[in-house]
Amino acid sequence: MNPIDFILRQKPAIKLLALVIILGAILGVYWQFFYRPVVAEIKTIEPELNQLKAELSAKRDIVKEKPRYEAEVEQTRAEFHLALKQLPNKSEIPTLLENISGLGMSAGLQFKLFKPRPEVAKNFYAEIPVDIEVEGKFRDIIAFFSEVSKMPRIVNISDISIQNMKKGASGPIILSTKCIATTFKFIEDTANTTEKGTGK
Repeated sequence: MNPIDFILRQKPAIKLLALVIILGAILGVYWQFFYRPVVAEIKTIEPELNQLKAELSAKRDIVKEKPRYEAEVEQTRAEFHLALKQLPNKSEIPTLLENISGLGMSAGLQFKLFKPRPEVAKNFYAEIPVDIEVEGKFRDIIAFFSEVSKMPRIVNISDISIQNMKKGASGPIILSTKCIATTFKFIEDTANTTEKGTGK
């Protein structure tokens, strides 16, 4: 007699108990050899999955912000080109220096010294400092500095030193003013390299 026939001949209570034992054995085998290994594997790969989810979320955020990044790059590029336009090239330097001198004379100043120093190379530009010494009334000196600040090219006035030179008992007070006017020259070779690097 096989086991199944033997169980079928037993009382209902015994049949039910046998069914419970069989189901328990099946569930035990399933837990031991199927469910538990899968759970263990899921726990093993879960940290990597969470990391991938975080990376995916970060990349989605970057994609969303792409138009803003592109706009910022274009704005930076435009500002860079605007700054370059304010830097004269080599051929414009003599004219620029003449303009500075002309502004001083137009303001009523007398030039005692106007001497460019050697250039100081930087990155894509070079500084050209000019030693200046003028004599004139205070308001004329202020007018000269104001006109220089309005020039389309960048010219910085620094190291200002003023001394009184009073002429006569009733005449206006004449000031002797020394300063350094620094302008900037556009270095074309370096800038061209920068242009190529930005894809322009």
